[in-house]
Amino acid sequence: MKKLRIGYVPNSKTLNAPGDRRRIVFWAKARGHEIVTNLDDKFDVLVLSERSDLGYFVNSRNSAPIIFDLVDGYLARESLAKDWLRGTSKVITGQLSGIPKPFTQFVQDMCVAASAVICSSPEQSELIAKHSKNVHVILDSHDEIPLLEFQGNGDGLKTKKHLLWEGLPVTLGGVKTISQALIRENKQHSTGIKFVTDHEYHKLLGQYFPASTAKLLSNLLGPMNRDAELISWNVENLVSSAKVASAAIIPVLLSNKLQYFKPENRLLIMWKLALPTIVSATPAYTRVSNISGSDIVSQNNSEWAEKLNLLHNQDYAEDLVRRGQDYLKTNHTKEILLLKWDNAVQSVL
Repeated sequence: MKKLRIGYVPNSKTLNAPGDRRRIVFWAKARGHEIVTNLDDKFDVLVLSERSDLGYFVNSRNSAPIIFDLVDGYLARESLAKDWLRGTSKVITGQLSGIPKPFTQFVQDMCVAASAVICSSPEQSELIAKHSKNVHVILDSHDEIPLLEFQGNGDGLKTKKHLLWEGLPVTLGGVKTISQALIRENKQHSTGIKFVTDHEYHKLLGQYFPASTAKLLSNLLGPMNRDAELISWNVENLVSSAKVASAAIIPVLLSNKLQYFKPENRLLIMWKLALPTIVSATPAYTRVSNISGSDIVSQNNSEWAEKLNLLHNQDYAEDLVRRGQDYLKTNHTKEILLLKWDNAVQSVL
């Protein structure tokens, strides 16, 4: 493939948001292509993030082919009222052009108009395939995360154990759903939880109504909040927290369609950090659990408590990490991701 100029409407002006640096920016840097964010300049192909003005680009007369990088499962429609609210709010705030309508409709229209759509899971691909004949499944790159070795109780900690939770504050609601299991784990093993995330988030459209993550955690955890630690998200803090944790948890608010259809990125990161991990029963986590031969999916508080207790068996915990890291070697390497991006871009040229 010749060196390309990639027109790009990013998630962040700095190109440092995870949806930028772990996706098209990762590929362009590795392959020597140029990212162009000034769309008045010439480019060979246009890549749109989810933060693009979809209403505008659906009707644009752009000569370059368009690739829509649809990371989240927006086509798994939530309630109609919520869908209308998201679409209308984005129009009112100027994020989308056109008349107000459900946000899902904006996404569908863009899938139809784009030359290719990239998503992040087979489950999402099935939904998108109804609106596009050229769909590619590509997960995030996790090159910024080092591959660690299993450490057992975390640097030999004996008196105080920690679970690790990592992610965006807006996904913290899942913690509430496993509160009874966490209370039991805390009482039986004096286990605390490290939350590596942003200290502040926005309640609307990722831009409006700032709120405190510490306050949210206090509401979600109740009395267990005293054994929780909030740590700012950066790679260094994530790695250092993983090294003193004995396991990781990824509880998901299953009633939230966006969270339910998220891909397996967070699980793969925890495996790379050598942490045995218990997850909620989402389609992506269930699929990866089955392929890797790991019994890590929990359906309810009882199963969460049982599986967390099993992780105190160090041989069992180490086996889960081995299975997870074997899965990474087979299914999620840098070269695999680069080839998938090569194929996706090549398909529209």
